[in-house]
Amino acid sequence: MIKLFSKSLLCIASSLFLLACGSDKDKEEATTYKQFYLQFYNGSPASALTYLRVVDGLTLGSAVYGDATSLINMENGQLALEFYRQDSDDKEVLVDELQMTLNKSEKSLLVLSGGAATQNIAEHRFKREELSSEFRLFASSVIADDSQFDLYMSEAGTPFSEAHKLTTLAYQEFSETSYWGGPTDNFNLGNYVVYLTIPGQTEAVFQSAPIAFNFSTEYAIFIRATAGAHSGNIELDVVANSSSVITYPDINESAQYRIYNSLLSASSLLHVSLEGSGGKSSEIEVEAKTLSSYVDIDFGSYRLSAQARGDENLSINNHFVSLNQGDSKALVLYQKTDNSLGSISFNESTLPQSFQYQIDIVNLVAEYSLVELYFLRADETLDSAKYHISALSYAKSKSITLPDDRYEILALVTSNDTKLLIDRIEQVEFINANNHIIVIESEPTSVTDYKIRVVN
Repeated sequence: MIKLFSKSLLCIASSLFLLACGSDKDKEEATTYKQFYLQFYNGSPASALTYLRVVDGLTLGSAVYGDATSLINMENGQLALEFYRQDSDDKEVLVDELQMTLNKSEKSLLVLSGGAATQNIAEHRFKREELSSEFRLFASSVIADDSQFDLYMSEAGTPFSEAHKLTTLAYQEFSETSYWGGPTDNFNLGNYVVYLTIPGQTEAVFQSAPIAFNFSTEYAIFIRATAGAHSGNIELDVVANSSSVITYPDINESAQYRIYNSLLSASSLLHVSLEGSGGKSSEIEVEAKTLSSYVDIDFGSYRLSAQARGDENLSINNHFVSLNQGDSKALVLYQKTDNSLGSISFNESTLPQSFQYQIDIVNLVAEYSLVELYFLRADETLDSAKYHISALSYAKSKSITLPDDRYEILALVTSNDTKLLIDRIEQVEFINANNHIIVIESEPTSVTDYKIRVVN
């Protein structure tokens, strides 16, 4: 992720604590928030990397879906802001604009939400105050539909039956919540669990892991829909005064996996199983040169076993696979140089796959130490290509983020200081909302004995 900041304009910190010595008046002035504070959170599942910029001025930061900029400190006055993304030609596309009055001691949390045709910036503003061993908690939803959820919270270690309702969350509504157990509305520092229910019901449809609220500052929690490979679930983002957004899935949320069978023989069907504890298991059969559909599975730790039909030597029975809540994992099974079966696994992106795509690339070319992969747009050559993967080792994977466009893909290796083209694909256009895997592998029917395969 790219984040651009100017030190002359802004000072970034997770929270502000100003100390001074002298008279009581000096202490009072030293502990007062004297500037205006700005932060941008991207809650739009239809967004690309979105930039925040002063009109005709500096870019202040950027955020992908579910991410935020650091806290930006600014002087009082007037400010015109614009939000933009870049298209496939690297041209700017305006997302929204905002005129602001900057007042001392106030913070404005700017939230991008909505679908592709309805994206907009909502400003949520509040006055900052000095806190001691406590925190303030704000809450909102960026799920762009009519759904509502009752938000409950409890100290970690206590059951849902002892949780306290804080507020009802609806799209773009933003409110400060109040602590149930103290003399003020502020919360004591510590670990808490967040629950969601359908309004009026008593069964939790979401439960977070314990969340550590360790700093005397303002926190904002946002519920949003997952995107990318494992879309449609609910996640909770905790935003403080830094760019480190912590995301919490439902502790009971399942995971998913899919398998690519790279074996050469058309008859090399693979029988694959994942075996976990407590009787958890999953089985699937995958034809050669085929990517399976996604398979839902309980989160947990699993033993991966696979057996090629008709060949006892092509088998594994003790590879380890870990699947966390909300994970979407790809498993690539291939024939190693010693003719045994090997596996490669990686997590697929949970970011939106629309204006830009995160492509996972796997190198199964054993005859060369490294492979390079170039993605050429219509006006590019190898020397001018903006997007490429270099030094991808055998049986390894890397990812690259590409803007939505058409590409010619070239796979090159180096032998005796000479670059060799082992395969190329022309006019590749990635499919909207899909996660893509590119595999570079042996193919006897190819004139070069190798092939680039794009699977989704």
